[in-house]
Parts: sequence; structure tokens; C-alpha cells
Amino acid sequence: MSEKAVAADPPAEEKKLSMSTLVLIAFGAGIVAGLFFGEMLAWMSVIGDAFIKLLQMTIIPYIMVSLISSLGSLSYAQARSLGLNVGKLMLVIWVLGIVVMYLIKFTFPEWVAGEFFSLTALQDPKSVNLLDLYIPANPFFSLSNSYIPAIVLFCVATGLALISIDNKESLITPLELLGVAFNKVTQYIVNLMPLGIFAMTAATAGTMEIDEFQKLQVYFAAHIVMTIVLTYWVLPAIVAVITPFSYRDISGIAKDALITAFAAGNIFIILPLLIEHTKELFHKYKIGDKETDDYANVIIPVVFSFPNLGKLLTIVFVLFAAWFSGMEMDFITYLPMAINGLISLFGSVYLTIPMLLDSLELSSDLFQLYVVSSLFTSRFTSLLAAMNLFVLAVGGTALLSGRAKLSKTKLMFYLGMTPVVMGGILVATALLLGKVVDTEYKMDQVVVQMTSSEELPEIVTQYSWGDVEALHGPRSIDEIRDEGILRVGYNPRQLPFSYYNANAELVGFDVELMKRLAAELEVKLAFIPYKADNVLELLNTGEVDLVVSGLQMTTFRLKYVGFTDPVMTLHYAFVVKDYRADEFATDELIRDAGPITVASVGDYEIIPQLEQKFENLTFARIPSDRVFFEDDGEQFDGLLLSLEAGKTWTILYPEYTTLYNREEVRSFPASYAVAKQNLSLQLFLNSWLELQRSSGHIDKLYDYWILGKNAEPKKARWSVIKDVLHWVEE
Repeated sequence: MSEKAVAADPPAEEKKLSMSTLVLIAFGAGIVAGLFFGEMLAWMSVIGDAFIKLLQMTIIPYIMVSLISSLGSLSYAQARSLGLNVGKLMLVIWVLGIVVMYLIKFTFPEWVAGEFFSLTALQDPKSVNLLDLYIPANPFFSLSNSYIPAIVLFCVATGLALISIDNKESLITPLELLGVAFNKVTQYIVNLMPLGIFAMTAATAGTMEIDEFQKLQVYFAAHIVMTIVLTYWVLPAIVAVITPFSYRDISGIAKDALITAFAAGNIFIILPLLIEHTKELFHKYKIGDKETDDYANVIIPVVFSFPNLGKLLTIVFVLFAAWFSGMEMDFITYLPMAINGLISLFGSVYLTIPMLLDSLELSSDLFQLYVVSSLFTSRFTSLLAAMNLFVLAVGGTALLSGRAKLSKTKLMFYLGMTPVVMGGILVATALLLGKVVDTEYKMDQVVVQMTSSEELPEIVTQYSWGDVEALHGPRSIDEIRDEGILRVGYNPRQLPFSYYNANAELVGFDVELMKRLAAELEVKLAFIPYKADNVLELLNTGEVDLVVSGLQMTTFRLKYVGFTDPVMTLHYAFVVKDYRADEFATDELIRDAGPITVASVGDYEIIPQLEQKFENLTFARIPSDRVFFEDDGEQFDGLLLSLEAGKTWTILYPEYTTLYNREEVRSFPASYAVAKQNLSLQLFLNSWLELQRSSGHIDKLYDYWILGKNAEPKKARWSVIKDVLHWVEE
């Protein structure tokens, strides 16, 4: 073959894979890698976090330049007409969308997300000044705190002011160029999308438990159902009621554009199609002309910058996140959250979702779950967004051109059919999720299976009552060492300080701390149960050396026993039946509730104050907190105890809930008691407790027994490399 022939016939260029194809490949590869390597890829979540932060980098600058330049380019007539007509329609769509999306929460299966005590329960939620959130008194302050609503207001005000300024092109042109530059930066970052998606997917697939994935199906179902309801019923119905167009034409004429948006997961590429279909619909009914065509050309590019229902579907994820975390979100909580989310969506979901999760005190880790799941849901999001833009274009054009007219017949039809259609879909979804998702309550088993936060030496041996000899007085620390046995009095039903687990083992915070004390003293350990009426006698006779079990230090008790320095600080709370929680919500409701009997173990220091504050409260002594729960509301209306213990009890009895006043949380010290004159042991224990505190051991026990960290034994996630190929060991 000649050189000329070779030169004339160059090799064909290799066809590059599209970004969407690369992302899908990365998504699949991430799942495979996660299943293969399991928890070995957990570290890749850091790469995912870094990628998300890069995506967030240009969002706020882009909001500013795009809003100011797009609004500043309009005339007053255009701005006024669009604002009044298209704005009204957009507002109606937003309101209906927010209301309809809330209904999806009623399809979520009922389940109880029992939880241990959390330190966040004592902290006030991060308060945001609403004036700061919405009004940019200092735009730089709003920018530094990512207050999107205030930033949007500043940009809108600036853009509207530009309308009346001559020679504004000298500012608008650079802003538009900046917008193009920010888009280029975003495109560069998007080129890293396959890597970011692979990292997030691999980390998620490698660490997510099966039950977590099952619950994620709830979000997928909710997202799809809301997309179908809004795309093919609510949005077409809105336009059909105010225009002469039929439901079939509205939902059918833009079918190819909707399919393209769904397939590509991108609505930007179908904007020209939506404009043409809007014109086509008006001409089909012989009411189209140059005026309607011009309106279609203007409306879609303008409203494209505003939040659409596709973006607003992020609210469904927040509802799911609340359900997933065991939080009951009522409409009063939901509405301001949804409005804040709507305004924040002038920016991006990458800012909105973390902000909403934070405002509801939900785990920020859920955001990565959203990012990974969006690879599946993004196509449905694009489908809904495309229909939203089309409906705004059709309805807005009809309003601006005077072709809009409310049809009472259609209005009555849709008002009558909507409850039937939506009710049927939501009921069917609820029934399906109820069968598919495992909602069995398992947290109670976590509590009863707890053993210890660490293994202790063999020397720690538990003795029963009959294994120790009777004594005739308190013993010093030297006498305890000489005998070789430390005698500890305990309450056998005082969760989470001392109780018997499912294996009939005595466990708990104080039990484990006493085991450590015995191990360090190199003595054996005798746990001896006590009751309220014999604890003083046990201490004074020396049958027990000290008393534990979350014991409250009170002025009354100081008369009879010596207390060590506080081991921890506990906080007062009430426990009541779930359905009665509202009856105790405020001081006024408590006073209006009639006679209330509150059970308590011991005389808490706060009781006299409560009796003085609420004349209708009567306190009854019970030997153990368990007596209250076994009573099942027959004799007692509530239980006074520590918030920390209450949280653990309500895990075992999930039909109960803990109540506390976040604005006025009262606390009390929990200590160990020794005989009144046993200063030797008291001083020794004080010094020893300080050693345990400074070494971090008390914090470790607190994390395990009070906060529940690692309370459920962590099993290594199943993986191919470990469980099939056996190349690595657990």
C-alpha cells in the first residue's frame, strides 16, 4: 500500500463515551467494588465529601451573577407582566407541590427508631435569626453564612434596580461573562463526576447494612410516586382548569420532550423543545399567533432560573430522612422547613439538603445517601422539572395573552377526582411498602444484649450474697485489700447503671466501673443487691463497702452517708405513654390535667419544687423504675427519673417517651455512697475516680452505656474478598 493511500485514508477516531455513560459505569463499578471489598473501602467517603465541596464552590457566586444579569436585562414592562402573571401561576404550583409532597409521609411504614440518650438533647437547636436569614442587612454576612434566601433577595433587588439604569450593559456583560466562567469551572469539576460517584457509591455499598438498604426503598418509592402524581395529574390539571386545552393534549403534546429529559437526566437540553411544543399547542387550538410565540420564547428561559417542582422533590428526601431517623414531622414543623427549602433552591440541592438536615437536627451523614440515591432518582426529577417548565410556559402564555379563563366544570371535576386518584395511589404505595420493608423493632434486643465496653482480667469474679461473711462495721481500703473482696451494693433494676442482660449477666455503667476497680486493686468482687429500706444498714455494718447504681446525691442523704465526688451529671426527665405526651407539653396543660400521680425511685431533690409549682402532682415511691413500666398506666401517670436512664428504658418499652424542658433542663450529680465515717475509702475513691476521668475511661463507659456507641456489636460487612474468597480475615 502506498504512502499516498495511507495518508488519504486516516484511521477513524475512537468514539468517546458520554459523561452520563461514564457516570453510570462508575456507579456500577462502585457497587461492584463495595460488594467485593466491603468495609475496606469506607475511607473513600472522604473523596466523596471532597467532590461535593468542589461542586458547592461556585454555586453562590453563580446565583449572584445569573440573577442580577437576567433580571437587569429585562424591561420594566416585561418584569411587571412576568412577575404578576407567571409569578402567580408559579406560586400556585409551589403551594400545591409543597402540600401534596407532605402527603407522601403517610405512605411510610410505621416503625420505632429507638435511640439512646444524646448530648444534643441538652443543646438548643442552632438558632437562626429569621431577619438575618431573609434580609441581607450585611450582604457579606449573608454570603459568609450561606443564607441563600437573603442572598437571593439582595440579587433580586439589585437586578430590578438595574432595569432603570442607562448603559447597564457595561455591568451586565461582565456579569454574564462571569456566569459563563463559573459554568466552565463547574464543567471542569463535573469531569471528576465519575471519580466522585465511584468513591461515594463504593463507600456506601461497602458499609450499608441490608436493613438500611431496605429502608432506602421507601425513599425510591416516595420519589417515584410523587413524580407520577405531580407530572401526570396535578400539573396538567392546573393548566387544564384555566385554559381551553384538554388534559390529553397538555400531557401528550410534550411527550417526546419529557421522555428525552427522563432518558438524559437533563432538562437544559430540552428547553428548545418545550418552547416549540408550547407554540404548537396554541396553534393546534387555532389561538396561536406571533404574540403567543414571543411569550413562549421569553417565559421558559426566565422561569428556568427559578426553583421547579423537580428540585422541590428534595423535600421528599428530607421527609424520608426524618422517618429514617425516627423523627415524627408534623405539618407545623414541615411547612417552614419546606418554605426555607424552596427559597434555598434558587441555589442548589448541594446547599439546600445539608441546610435542611441541620435545621431538623438530622445526621449530616444522610447527605451522602441522598447524593448516591440521586443517581437513580435524577431522571424522575428531570421528568417532573420538564413538565413544570412546560406548564408554566403554557399557563403563563395564556395569562399574558388573555387566553386564560377559569373553567368551573373542569375545576369541579378535578376537585372531585383528585382525592380519588391520589388517595388510591397513596394507599397502594403504603400497602406495598408495608409488605416490602422490614420494620421489626430490634433496639430492645440491643439493650438486653449489652455486656461491657472492654474485656477485664480473670481476677474479677462476681460473688453472690451467701458467699461473703457478715461484718460488724465499715472497712478501710487497706482492710478491703487484706480480705481480698470488694463488696458493692447495687440496684438490680437500674438501667443503664446496673441490670441483668438477656444472658442473666449483671451489667451496666457502674458494674463495669466497679469491675475495673476490683481489677486494679487485685481483689475479687461481690455484688450485693440492696433495697431502699436496708441500704443504710448494709453500709453501716460493712456488709457492703459502697453503693452504686446511678445514685443521686441529695442534701437529705448527706446526713446519713458519705458521697464520692460526682461520677457524672444526670438530668431530670419525665417518662409517659406516647399518646399522653401532648398532655405534658406545657405547664398550663399539666395544671389543667387534673390529679397526676408520678412515680419515682427515691426522693429526688427536685420533687419539693415540682410539688410547689404544680399542686395537682402527687409523687409515689416505687422500689424500681421497672415497676412503673409493668404498671402500664394503671396507677401512675408518669415517672420521674434521669433523662439518661429514661432514654434506655424507653428503648425497652417503645410505647413510652421521655419528656424534658430543653429551655430549663435541671441536673443532679450521680455519685457513689460509703458509710458516713469511712473517710479512708471515700478519699481513695475520689482520687481513683479522678484517675479514671483523666485517663478517659469514664468517658469510654459513658459513650457505651449512656450514649449507646457501639452498643450493637459491629459485625464486619459481608464482602466477596472476605466471605467468598477468604483472602482476608475479619
